[in-house]
Order: sequence, then C-alpha cells, then structure tokens
Amino acid sequence: MSFRFFGGTWNIQKVTPPWGDRPSIYQHILANIRPGSPGLGEKGDLLPDDEIASRGKEIRWAPGALDGVVGHHVGLSEAAEAAKKILESIRVFSKKANDKNAAELYSQLLDQSTLTYVDHLLEAVIADGALDPERIHNIAHWLATAAADREPIKCAIALLGVCRDREDRDLLLTLGRNEEFTLFVTVALRNSGDDPELSLWALACLVTGWGRIQIIERLAETKDEQIKAWMLREGYQNEIMQEYTALICAKTGDLLPALRRPEPDEKLLKGAGSVLTALIRGRGGPTEGIEAYPDGAEATELYLTHLQTRDIDLQDLVDVKTIEQFLREESGEAKDSALGFPKRAAKLLGLTGAILSRPGWKQKVSHGLNSEDRQTFWMATEAAGMLGIDAWNVYFERLKRGEDLWYFVMQTSDHDRFDQGIRFAEETLPLKDIASGPTDSVGLGPEFRNHSALDCVLQELRRFPGKGWTLIRAGLQSPTVRNRNMAVQALREWDRTAWPAEAESLLNRAIDVEPKDDTRALMVKTLNGESHETN
Repeated sequence: MSFRFFGGTWNIQKVTPPWGDRPSIYQHILANIRPGSPGLGEKGDLLPDDEIASRGKEIRWAPGALDGVVGHHVGLSEAAEAAKKILESIRVFSKKANDKNAAELYSQLLDQSTLTYVDHLLEAVIADGALDPERIHNIAHWLATAAADREPIKCAIALLGVCRDREDRDLLLTLGRNEEFTLFVTVALRNSGDDPELSLWALACLVTGWGRIQIIERLAETKDEQIKAWMLREGYQNEIMQEYTALICAKTGDLLPALRRPEPDEKLLKGAGSVLTALIRGRGGPTEGIEAYPDGAEATELYLTHLQTRDIDLQDLVDVKTIEQFLREESGEAKDSALGFPKRAAKLLGLTGAILSRPGWKQKVSHGLNSEDRQTFWMATEAAGMLGIDAWNVYFERLKRGEDLWYFVMQTSDHDRFDQGIRFAEETLPLKDIASGPTDSVGLGPEFRNHSALDCVLQELRRFPGKGWTLIRAGLQSPTVRNRNMAVQALREWDRTAWPAEAESLLNRAIDVEPKDDTRALMVKTLNGESHETN
C-alpha cells in the first residue's frame, strides 16, 4: 500500500489510526464466527463500539433494524452536502496519507448515519475521474478491516462495492454476518463481481434477521433455480417475522408448481406450510398477505392433499389449524371470491378436518409441553392454545423449576390458580430489592429479569381487585418505568373500596419522587379518581 506520488510516498500503513488502540470490529466478527452455523456467536452481535454508538440510550435497535426500517430521513440537499464534504476529505487523504487527513475523514464518517448520504457519495466517487481507484480501494480496505466504529465501516463497505475487486468478497461476507452491516454488504455485492446473485445467496445463508429479509427482497427477480428452491425450503425463515419474506418466496420460488409435483420432499412441505401460514397471518400488515397471492387457494389445497398421507408433527398441526381458522372466518379474505377460497372451502375444510381428527394429537402436545427442547416446547404451547388444551399446570411446574413462564402462568381466569401465581411471586421475587426507588430506566437487560417477571404479574392484577397488594407496593417503588405504570394501572382499575389502607399515602409519596412526567400524571389522575376518558 505504498505508492510514489510527486516524489513522495503514499503509505496508509504509516498513518496513526484515528480510533486509537480500540479493537477492530472486523477482528471481533472474525473471532465470533461459528463454523458451519449462520450468524455469530453469543457475543458477536454486540459490537465493541456499542456504548459509543448508542450514546447512553437504554433502548437500542437490533442489529440492522435502524437502517432496515427507518431508511433515509435526511433531505436531499443535506445528503448531497454531507457527501460532498466526505468526498473532499477522501480526495485529500488519497493525495496525502497523514494523521491529520485521516483524522478529518474519520471524524466526518463518525458524525452522521452512512445511510443518509451514501448513495450521493457513491455517485460522486464514480463520476470523479481524478480519484485514484487503487488508493480509494486501500482507504476502504483499511477502514473495513481495522476501524473500531460502525459508521466508517459502513462507508468503507459501500466503497469496496464500487471498487469491484473480487478479492474483497470474503471480507464482505465476513462483515455481512453481523446484521448491522448486512444491508451495506448486500449493496456492495450487487455492485461487484460477475454473479452477484450467488454472492447474495451465500450471504443470505449466513444471516437470520433483518439482513435475511433485505437480501430476499433483492432476490425477488431471480431466475436461478437453486435460489428459488432454497427460498421455499429455508429462505423464508427469519428471526424477525416470516410475514416479511413469505410472499416473495411463494411467488419467486414458484410454490404452486413445486406443490403440483406428485411427491414433494419433506422440506418443501414444511416450507409450504410455514409460508401459507405467514401469508394468512400477514393480512392487514405490516406486509401484503394471502390477499396478494392469487395462487393461494390452489396451493393450500395441494399442500393439504400431500399431508393426507404424511406423518406430521406439531409444526404441521399449527399450520393446518391456522388454515382451518382462516377458512371458517365469517368475513374478510376467506369470503373474497377473487382469492378462490370460497369455491374450494368445503374441500379444504374436509382436508383440514381429516388431519385434525387424527388420534394422538393431545399426547403429542403433552409430550411437547414437557420437552426440554425450547423450540419444541414453544410449538407445543401454540398447539395447546389452538386445541383448547389446558396446560396451566405444566407452565406452573416449569416456572417453579426456574423457567421464565410468568406470562403463561398469569394468563388465567381461575381465582385459585391466580392466587397460586401471586403467592409464588411474593415468595420468590426479591420485592425489597425491587422497591429500590424510581429512575428513568425502562428495565432492559438480564439484570432486570425479576422486574420483567413482576411486569407479567402486575399487568394482570387489574382483573382481580384487592389481590397482590404487596406486589403493587413494590411496583410503585420500582426503578423501572414499566413496573410503576403497571402498578398504577392496576390500582386505577380497582374500585376504591378494594384499596388497602396504605395505598393512598404510598401513592402520594410516589408522586413526590416520580421522575417521569407521564407516569406522575397517571398517578395523580388515579389518586384523584379521574376516569379513563380524561386521559
């Protein structure tokens, strides 16, 4: 990376890194790769610059979520001006590689979201014939592999894309494993290489969150049969919402022709069930659902027909039950003749009925509810709810063993069971420690596990006037805003005659020390007996 330039030497390796001795994000990602598994290890998603990037905020975006959801929120003139300044810093640094020029460029890259200006910057870089492409590549590579802050790395990734160096592919795929960078790597891969779709597919297999969603959207026009087959069997899966990817995968992956084959493989049928279920659940947002899939009725019939002769599990049961519930709706898309479901309804319900009437479902659900495999257990909880199976005793026993099932235990209308839940909370939650005094905290993170458990109890106490006062008392004095709000809401729902003698004085003291205006206002309205309509 050393070059002669008007009698001098341009050597980026002699530049003092503007980030000092802070660790390289790229090296952090490398250290957390799990061979053979997508994503990163337990600590891989938390980047070394997290505290700096969050600016002390307790609520933080999941990796890639801010760039993926928010998008561009800066005016065109602002974006163009930012790109112009950064381009000038790049130009100066590419002419003279010294500490001052490096620090100036890095400072500008740190100051703003890359997403807001990157398109303008790339257009300007491509149009500027005076820039030295090799030096631009070396600056980008230096930042991508050594920098300690995410925004400069995002810019570097974008620049690597326009440099079109095939040797950068592995570097880009490595950085793209962290979903904070996946969107930028996706664009870079599309701008570089001779077969960008295969590179995008390779990256899609390495991510499971927003990055997977963003890549699927960019593969919507693919004609590659391997990618289309993968979409139906694995590509639709993501850890955010399968509704985001279901429609693209159904259409692009050619779900209907795949189901028309006489003997579809098991992975295809699993995928078909999940895709159809996601489309049904996706009605009304946040994306298009079954109403946007014209082949939905025929695909559903073929899917259910194939299942008639297959041994199916709880996942299949949930998918079939979801389809049945959709078909039995008295209004909405199930009655829309344009979708083709009404004329097939009788046959489809016959197919779902044949599956749901099979013997042994209760035993399978019971076995799943007692499974130590978390995925199996959660699938069994969903199936139990759909089939009306009473699983409360299982939830309570698992809660007593230390599992975080407070929400499920408190979702009961049985007074005796509710009392058991309250007693267990009073006996096991460290209420004195929880009642440490109010702060602005929303209570995120493992250190607030007990406060989260209290949330699950407090939010249900409003249904049972007079029960759980010791829990409300602790909630009113909790450091987490959620605890305090839920405690007040419970009192607000109770008739005043159900308030313990100390409730009014405690609420007055809570008002005096409450740091949040909204919560204090709610406390005052509750104390004054104002109706909900005055909120």
